[in-house]
Amino acid sequence: MENTDRAELEKRLREHPLVSARLRHERDSQAAEAAVRECIYGDPIPISSWLRSSTYQQVKLAFSQITGNGNRPAELPVGVGDGAAQKRFIQTYKAFLFEHPALGTLLKKVSLRTLVAPPQEEVDGLRQLSEDDPAIIAFEDKVMADRVVFGLGRIIADDFGELLVLAGNGYGIGACKILRGMYERLVTAAFIAKNPSEARPFVEDDTIKKWKLWQQALEVTPDLKDTVPQENIDALETEYKHVKAKRAESTCNKCGQPKTQEAWTRVDLASMAKQTDANLSALYGACYLRPTFHSHATGFGVGARFQRSEDGSTSYQETSEKEVRQAILLAHNLVLQHLGLQNEYFNLGLDREIEARKDAFTPIWKTFE
Repeated sequence: MENTDRAELEKRLREHPLVSARLRHERDSQAAEAAVRECIYGDPIPISSWLRSSTYQQVKLAFSQITGNGNRPAELPVGVGDGAAQKRFIQTYKAFLFEHPALGTLLKKVSLRTLVAPPQEEVDGLRQLSEDDPAIIAFEDKVMADRVVFGLGRIIADDFGELLVLAGNGYGIGACKILRGMYERLVTAAFIAKNPSEARPFVEDDTIKKWKLWQQALEVTPDLKDTVPQENIDALETEYKHVKAKRAESTCNKCGQPKTQEAWTRVDLASMAKQTDANLSALYGACYLRPTFHSHATGFGVGARFQRSEDGSTSYQETSEKEVRQAILLAHNLVLQHLGLQNEYFNLGLDREIEARKDAFTPIWKTFE
């Protein structure tokens, strides 16, 4: 190999993401430098323990990716996913894909916007009141509800994009799993929009989740507590106990002891849907229950992945394209309901634009009947 070729190869290796980070790291830089020289110039590794290090393995992996000597190609692929499934998806769902740009533009208009703060005069008018005044509590509940409804809606927009990526590659069951979270967020947003006081326990549940994660992390890595300032840990624990104590308690019928709720609300999702919107309630089974069976370890989920042929043999389905249509149809439906909720709750004045997108829904999916 010519010196100029070696110099170019060395440059590419040093700039590779797997290598450059190691070269910058104080602890790994020497091992990384030695591994680079071995790859380019054949220099032996001076310390045997370096041969067993993750740094050495990453440099070698990067070298094989660049040169094509490993199991990976020398050039990066031009796309990611199942190309054949993508072509079938585009051909099958042309009507939906023609509608998607207009739907996406409206979705961005609703989701990618700045949440307007309460009028300053309203804030000033409440300054003289005590913290426990009903007007203060109602104001805070409304502010929190606005943030929760908006935040959940923003995530729904991302859910829709993630679902389409999976569906477009033939992973209908994977898309179905995304549908579950999408539905749960929409129902929760609709429920809080109608019941602003429920936003407070929803927001406060964040502290409980963080405390549980912290306790779990300590079980695995006890020394982790030494890396976090004690005042931060104390503050989290204090807030956790405060929030936990506020949760309503009920009495166990068997033992008579108080039992505290684990979820942020005692209202289950099916009841939330019934209390907010008949259309959402009707979608509970398809958008939440069935996807839940796929998301967890269930016999239903395993059975859906295998198919029996005429000769009695059983094979695993690598893709699940037959489930794609239902996932997209239902997600399209949820997006339209999401747009309607955000428009009504925040008074966005987008009635005409949303109606136009709703009018396009039935003709698109009627072709599949």
